[in-house]
Amino acid sequence: MPPAVDVHKELQMVAQLQDVDNKLQDLEEEKGDLPRLVQKMNDDFDKRNHMIDELNNRVGEVRKQKRALEGQIQLSKAKQKKYKEQLYTVTTNREYDAITQQIDTVEKEIETQEAAELSLLEQEEVLLSQIEEIKGEAGTISKDLDERKLELGEKEEETEQQELELQHERDKLAVRIKKPILAHYERIRAAKGVGAARLFNQACGSCFAVVPPQRQAEIRKLNDIILCESCGVILLPESEEE
Repeated sequence: MPPAVDVHKELQMVAQLQDVDNKLQDLEEEKGDLPRLVQKMNDDFDKRNHMIDELNNRVGEVRKQKRALEGQIQLSKAKQKKYKEQLYTVTTNREYDAITQQIDTVEKEIETQEAAELSLLEQEEVLLSQIEEIKGEAGTISKDLDERKLELGEKEEETEQQELELQHERDKLAVRIKKPILAHYERIRAAKGVGAARLFNQACGSCFAVVPPQRQAEIRKLNDIILCESCGVILLPESEEE
């Protein structure tokens, strides 16, 4: 255990650090829900652009299949024309029946291909309609996002200098506090939102668990690092106003 005077000094700096963090938190809260909202809108905008890219890729695949089918239909129709022309040159019923059967086969082939082509056309129309709908949503989000970004930018501009000064003050304090104490403070602050708390109405100012009178007296002496048995924050005496 370091000398009492060192602990006293450490706790004073921890108290100052928590006060600075409280002020930084207050500045952050002044921005309200804007940072989270802007991030969510950014994510929504990016998500829709990703969906548009995927749909455009699918449109490209459908069009590729359509081009291939168009080529197949042209070949089938060329065969159909050829077979029909051959009907005029046959000399026997057997030849006539064979060519007629080939014509029937190729006509069914064309019918199947054209049905597939129609299905691809319908798919393309649906995909293009979805793209336009999502583009409209993305446009609305983009407009709202620009407004929210502007609003957030104005708020950040209002608090920027104060935040810089507080962050500078925080950095100076952090390098002076002993590493084990600072590490505990930062760990608890990350989990609970605060790393240290003052006594408030004979209880921990963070979780409001009642602190026994003897322990309160020890906390007020500032001679030892005392943690809340309930939430783990570093306990500090009441503020001077109290």
